Amino acid sequence: MAAMIMTAVNASAFKTAGDGTTYSLQKLSEIEEANIYRYVDEDDGEVIYQIYETDTIAAGDRFVMEDGVTVQFDDDVALVIEGEADFRLAKGSTFNSAFEDADYVRPVGIYVNSTQDEVAFENCLFYYVGLRAAAVKSVSLKHCAFYNNNGAIGQAALIMNSGEAQFTVDDCTFEANAKAAIASAANYFTPVSITNCTFRHNGQNNGNTPQLNLTVASLVTISDCTIEGDPTKTKVGGIGISNFYGKGNTHIVIKNCDIRENRYGIGLTGTSDIRIENNTLVNNCHETNPMNGGSGISLYDVSSRTTTAVIAGNHIEGSLWGVTVIGCKDVNLGQPSATDIQSPGGNTFKDNGNGGELYDLYNNSDLTIYAQNNTWNVSEQTEEQIESVIFHKNDDQKLGEVIFMPAANTAQGIADTWTESMTNERAYTLDGRQTRNTTSHRSLIIKNGKKAIR
Repeated sequence: MAAMIMTAVNASAFKTAGDGTTYSLQKLSEIEEANIYRYVDEDDGEVIYQIYETDTIAAGDRFVMEDGVTVQFDDDVALVIEGEADFRLAKGSTFNSAFEDADYVRPVGIYVNSTQDEVAFENCLFYYVGLRAAAVKSVSLKHCAFYNNNGAIGQAALIMNSGEAQFTVDDCTFEANAKAAIASAANYFTPVSITNCTFRHNGQNNGNTPQLNLTVASLVTISDCTIEGDPTKTKVGGIGISNFYGKGNTHIVIKNCDIRENRYGIGLTGTSDIRIENNTLVNNCHETNPMNGGSGISLYDVSSRTTTAVIAGNHIEGSLWGVTVIGCKDVNLGQPSATDIQSPGGNTFKDNGNGGELYDLYNNSDLTIYAQNNTWNVSEQTEEQIESVIFHKNDDQKLGEVIFMPAANTAQGIADTWTESMTNERAYTLDGRQTRNTTSHRSLIIKNGKKAIR
């Protein structure tokens, strides 16, 4: 895989000797073969480095990123790290294209192909260029941002190509990138924790990809994130997680996220154990053909039929299909009385449907699905009315039954339930992002492309 990745950038113009030397951009700019030019902006004193050919920090050497500078990449150029590296910054630095018009050039960015224990990025701002990590055992990103990535580095602004390495992405922003925001290859089962992040209008090329295009792993956690789509990009989903190789012992948790205006909200393809809890999914309906998708939540596992899922406490509104189940082993949307599974229900459905029909839950499988203690898109939470928004055995004898009674708060209307659930424990960061974490703390963040203190 590494060889395939390297074809995306120029052959290395300069590679360090691997003799234990520590390098910085300042030191590299003093080496003629490295072809890095340093200058200071006369107006504001900003230090700017321009990289004209791909340079490599060899295994055995170390790279320390300078703080408070700008790095500009020429067409088809990357900085490759095979040794150790430290990108933890206090002021923050910017990685950018060397050209104002990015349409006719394709600078690449940073490619980490190191076996060190951890590479950490903090307060790094990426414009047009991206970040790819392979081989490294652990990668963490905190207070970083990726804007307008051109796709030259690969299938996303941040690419995880590192086997069973642990990735941690916290308090980062991904906006208006050409392809996905974060992606991993189908044959890399990379554990990842994505928390308190904002994803907005990624997939500007309108390719058939979600904003988060992930592969299953021992644990994938996505929590307290905002994932907002561009309604004009009708091929771009919200969160897509796949298991095309049938890997076992995989676990996924998606909780406390706000997911809206995508082609679909959450889509799982292949086997996994997944919990989807306390998310808000609104208007994930921008699929032009309802037969091709448009679900708030879709679970698809027709070959192995080993997927187990719990869906609880979510608000699902404005999808072409609320929840769709195709295949799978055990899907549970609510069974409070069960002693062997924590599945309280508590989902709220509103205005999901297409073709003049309402579809809160479409059981396109032979499973018996429990879906008790939910609030359905009907005026009264009665068995007769709820039946009209669920497609299951009563509509097609080849399908499994949905057990949906008792419903939640049968004396309460759907509007009241939605109002109460949305006003519980809501908090907002100073940059306007909704959060459920009310702990006050200060940190350096990227806000509207600029550094700010929160």
